[in-house]
Amino acid sequence: MNGAIVTFVILIPFLILAIFLSKGKGASLLAGYNTMSDNKKAEYDEVALCKFMGKIMYGISFAY
Repeated sequence: MNGAIVTFVILIPFLILAIFLSKGKGASLLAGYNTMSDNKKAEYDEVALCKFMGKIMYGISFAY
């Protein structure tokens, strides 16, 4: 029973972050991207990167 509660408590923030990233927002939350210089950030499609990481977060959330 305790394991299910812990899993649920961890699942909720992951799902919230996945939803947020799937909308193409929250690039500043991505490790590495937020520390890049503005010139380097211009080389990346920020919305596509966020959507991809949102899909990864969904995968992590439901892999348990």
